Amino acid sequence: MPTHRIDELVWAALTDPAFRERVLNGGRREIADAFRLTEAERRAVLAVKADTLEAFAGALCQPGLAVG
Repeated sequence: MPTHRIDELVWAALTDPAFRERVLNGGRREIADAFRLTEAERRAVLAVKADTLEAFAGALCQPGLAVG
């Protein structure tokens, strides 16, 4: 289940094309630090394999994803 911080990250990627590019192409570690994600949130964000924002957000919304 997404958390508030992950929701903010996805929203930023949705509204900012340059940020979205960083999320999808190698900038997630720095983004995770900037959003001060918990260790569980960080692991979830870094584990996603996605080429599109829709796939990225969808992967984070999977039932059973441990981000809490």
